[in-house]
Amino acid sequence: MCDIHTMTAVGSWAEVGDRVRQARFAHHLSQADLAARLGVDRSALARIESGERQVSALELYRLSEILDVPIGHFVSRPPAAVVSRGQALTDDADRVTRARFRMDAALEAHARDAEWLVSRGFLAPSELATPGPSAFGRADIAGNPRAAARALRAALGLGMAPIASLADACGRAGLHVLVVPGLEAGASLLLDPGLGVAVVGGEDRPGRRRLTAAHELGHLVLQDEYTTDIGVAAGRDEREQQIDVFASEFLLPRDALRQEWESQQASTRHRMVRIAGRYRVSWSVAVRSAREAGVLDSPQVVEICSMTPQRGELLEVLGREPPEDLTAGETSGIWRQAVLAAWHDGAVVASRAVELLHGVIAETDLPEREVPEQA
Repeated sequence: MCDIHTMTAVGSWAEVGDRVRQARFAHHLSQADLAARLGVDRSALARIESGERQVSALELYRLSEILDVPIGHFVSRPPAAVVSRGQALTDDADRVTRARFRMDAALEAHARDAEWLVSRGFLAPSELATPGPSAFGRADIAGNPRAAARALRAALGLGMAPIASLADACGRAGLHVLVVPGLEAGASLLLDPGLGVAVVGGEDRPGRRRLTAAHELGHLVLQDEYTTDIGVAAGRDEREQQIDVFASEFLLPRDALRQEWESQQASTRHRMVRIAGRYRVSWSVAVRSAREAGVLDSPQVVEICSMTPQRGELLEVLGREPPEDLTAGETSGIWRQAVLAAWHDGAVVASRAVELLHGVIAETDLPEREVPEQA
């Protein structure tokens, strides 16, 4: 478990310089390129990265803009779990390694924001998702991710219905999801029992984003301290496969799939399009779940798996396109209410409130603060 209070300030300018260098590598910039954008000589940037030169507040602000990481990234140490699973960058780092760094930087920032909201009482762990080997107090869930997904759905009052907002469902379970533009896949960090943060890449397709969020929720429920989905396809272990079972069952319960299948008098493809569209899962998840539920045999899977439904087919079967979920900047309702509670309390200024809400509203859209009555 990661103690949220271990995300401390860096202890030297050398640490700041190392954070700058790593962020530069992640963006595949040379010292000369970054120095030119920052407006300093290359030798000055070299001294910053080696810790021989201090960085002004204005330079930190410019570095934050150029390298697309919060200022806090340069002056705070990452959580221990991220450090232990991370990989130091070099100037010839490959695309996957650079993407993992950017994902971890976004996760660190989100964790710092959560830490702040928790420390001031605006955000609290969820009582619904009790992690551990006997989650929800039921021994039959131990080692059974499908049962854990069903139990969490029951605790959230979802039954077998489609999940309208995955960010809200995750937030109620204690996982506070942020959708980050410009990234793919996702990563999560367990902060305390019943409390975690996750970032989901906004560049993925809608069905993939929902699967990623459900996957990260599985790590929270089944008690994994830190995880990143970047590059996992190259080496999935048994644990990842179990998390995938949880995610698929949480998004599209097996019993719900069978019920939907039996309620329709239509072609195999028509039924599958309706199921995938109603539950807003990717075509591959829908087909795989149908095969595992026994409603599709192997020849049927081979026949329809590669034929992803087009927009017109969704309109034909459903009468509309499924509404998009997990758009860039999205957080849960619980997160937004926590931020606005901080705003009303006077704990944040308008610009910080908008930053914590990730730009979904402007400062002019913030509600008026109540003026305390005079005694």
